[in-house]
Amino acid sequence: MPRTARLHVPGGVFHLVSRFVRDEPVLDREGARDHYLQCVGAASANSDTTVLAYCLMSTHVHLVVVQGESPLERFTKSLHTAFARWVNEGRQRRAQGPVFAGRPRTLLVDADEYLLQLVRYVHNNPVRAGVARTARGSAWSSHRAYLGRVEAPEWLRIGYVLGRFGRVASRAAATFDAFVDEGRSEPRRPELSGALDSREASAVRKTMGDGHRVSDGVLGDDVFTSKVRRDAARVEAALSSRGSERRAGPVDRPTARQVIDAVLDHRGLDAIELTERPRSQRSTGVKRLATWVWVHEYEGRQVDIARALGLHTSVVSRHYGEALASAAEYDEEATAVTARLAKRKRRVAKKTAADADGFRVRYHVDVNET
Repeated sequence: MPRTARLHVPGGVFHLVSRFVRDEPVLDREGARDHYLQCVGAASANSDTTVLAYCLMSTHVHLVVVQGESPLERFTKSLHTAFARWVNEGRQRRAQGPVFAGRPRTLLVDADEYLLQLVRYVHNNPVRAGVARTARGSAWSSHRAYLGRVEAPEWLRIGYVLGRFGRVASRAAATFDAFVDEGRSEPRRPELSGALDSREASAVRKTMGDGHRVSDGVLGDDVFTSKVRRDAARVEAALSSRGSERRAGPVDRPTARQVIDAVLDHRGLDAIELTERPRSQRSTGVKRLATWVWVHEYEGRQVDIARALGLHTSVVSRHYGEALASAAEYDEEATAVTARLAKRKRRVAKKTAADADGFRVRYHVDVNET
């Protein structure tokens, strides 16, 4: 069966659209937009993803980014986790738990053909929504930063786009502003949001090939899409090769069972607590913390920790959601647990090296005595 995966295209320009669960107007609360931008900056600092433009609507967010060598998911996961933690810690929602409605919709665009159209489209979102008359009239897109009316964040790379409008910054900004203003009456364009219709999606799948079906939209002609397919296949092969080398050597991540044992040690409990009193508050706390450490700290699969705990994956998913709602509290304990696991790993490695040295000494003596 064809696999569904995220495209990994270093240097590719992507449009990311993230929606909040149940279309909640999360960004309408006081300080939410400012904090979201802080989270974007922190996620950018922790990855090599470059942000070109943004627009923060009440119920969803648009980002235009350039992917670096690392997967886009590293950037979006860091961003979403940090912002969801802030929202849930505020206790202003009627229901705690997931803040975002799944992972972002992503669209890879042919930058030569569509980058300028895409940034104009994103900056005009408040105009189409009827909350601003012009793009420069909205405080919650990157348009004002492009015009120099507000200070641009360090992580916002406006020169990537403005450089296409001229070498003199002031003239480029004025030309860019006029270009964006020309598009303010433009209707919604599903193809720029990654919402390809069935015919377009079929054409993309046909060009990409049945062996590499992806969940992202791709906006470009057949030549561009074919190039994406070739580049993606080459990058995937390189990553798979590196993954095989890593699997052949020592594994940095502990096993799910080791994480559970470390959590039990951290909380001063015996494994019997999980088997004889599985519904107790202490047992539930261990399972929740073990799930958080395994999934959040080590990026392990929920199905693996569920198997180790003897639980259904839906129960583990609920544990993770509950831990996410109190992430600050669980992060502190997770740090202690990971430190315990790292210390145990160093102790095992030292013992293994000592045993190996001892074996070599005994073998040398045996040979000499014969």
